[in-house]
Amino acid sequence: IWQRAASMAALFYLAALCFYAQSRLLSVSSGSPRRAGGNYLCALAMTVAAMFTKENTVTLPLMIMLYEFFFIRTGKGFHWKGISPFLGTLLIIPLTMVLTKSARFREIHQVIYGPQGITPWHYLLTQFRVMVTYIRLVFLPVNQNLDYAYHVSKSIFEWPTFCSLLLLIAVLICAVRLFSKYRMISFGIFFFFLALVPESSILPLKDVIFEHRLYLPLAGFGMFLPVSVYYLWGRNNFRAMVICLSAVVACYSALTYIRNNVWRDGLSLWEDTVSKSPHKARPYVGLGQAWEDKGYFAQAIADYTKAIAVDPLFADAYYNRGTVYGKLGSWGRAVSDYKKTVELNPYKVDAYYNRGTIYSRQGLFTRAIADFDKAAELDPGDADIYHNRAITYYHLKDFRRSLKDSYTARALGNPVSPKLMGILKGKSRA
Repeated sequence: IWQRAASMAALFYLAALCFYAQSRLLSVSSGSPRRAGGNYLCALAMTVAAMFTKENTVTLPLMIMLYEFFFIRTGKGFHWKGISPFLGTLLIIPLTMVLTKSARFREIHQVIYGPQGITPWHYLLTQFRVMVTYIRLVFLPVNQNLDYAYHVSKSIFEWPTFCSLLLLIAVLICAVRLFSKYRMISFGIFFFFLALVPESSILPLKDVIFEHRLYLPLAGFGMFLPVSVYYLWGRNNFRAMVICLSAVVACYSALTYIRNNVWRDGLSLWEDTVSKSPHKARPYVGLGQAWEDKGYFAQAIADYTKAIAVDPLFADAYYNRGTVYGKLGSWGRAVSDYKKTVELNPYKVDAYYNRGTIYSRQGLFTRAIADFDKAAELDPGDADIYHNRAITYYHLKDFRRSLKDSYTARALGNPVSPKLMGILKGKSRA
């Protein structure tokens, strides 16, 4: 299952909106105050759960305001007293990202300030085309790709970018014009675009497009399509509406079955991705990993080498190839690839750990200790690092440090053999 966080976030997001709608409908219809209050509290709880699941749910309070504007608002204005607690939850995501230095926070910071970063303006220009791709995918989900090689737009006057912008403006104008007479259709369109805003605006992310970013916006399409068909045929010809929607369901079901066949295992998935993005390195790494998992090491090395040829600065390609070389006993080549890995990504803990393990097997204990030290510095909670460093210190006859690392490894859940512990204790006392 791909991007479980995105689907779970969509669950909480939609549940919050449904609970809030139920609460407001009970309130305006003079229903049970207790039921209305219970639904309101559930909506608030679902909002908090959504915020702690994935960052794209930051638009939920705004979506609740949009719902109020479309379906509840009267001449008296907004229900600010009920909306204010939801607006307060807007602080959860930015504060959590900053305080914990989350992966997404580091990604955004690296993209904006890193040497390979995409500027917010170029990201926004690219998103005009990306959003048109998303619209095409919801209507016609064919030629899907797990890892797009998407060209970054540099100017608004590039023909595809400019045409995409015009199309998006036209769609939004239609949504505004549909508001008074076909409000549910208009709401579905605005839902789709508002749900896309966190990942398709000026905030640059490393990958400009991913299909899983449509999980939540698809709910807007789910409102738009059946209601549109109802207004086209359903009011005058219910049978025609049923036939049309049944045909749509059958078509989408068939396409889902075909696509699921591609996802049946890693090999078929990454072969499909490589065929669609042959000039991108990451799909080759994914394909190499699929070969490696099946035990076809020669094919894995070939694909990792292709990834390096496409992008010589892709650290994961070197690391994965080094891992395969290590499994084959080609320790010299493995060490060379791990060296290149840490040059490109000095925070790759496993590269230091694996290289240290190879050095230890080769009897290069001093070099092994240096790599284990670096690995422990980057990941002080990994018991295996202390376990292997303890054994290496034992070979260096540094029994006190070996015993200390053995205790640390045991405390972290990787106990050194009782026999070795006994020997170390005796040596240390001596």
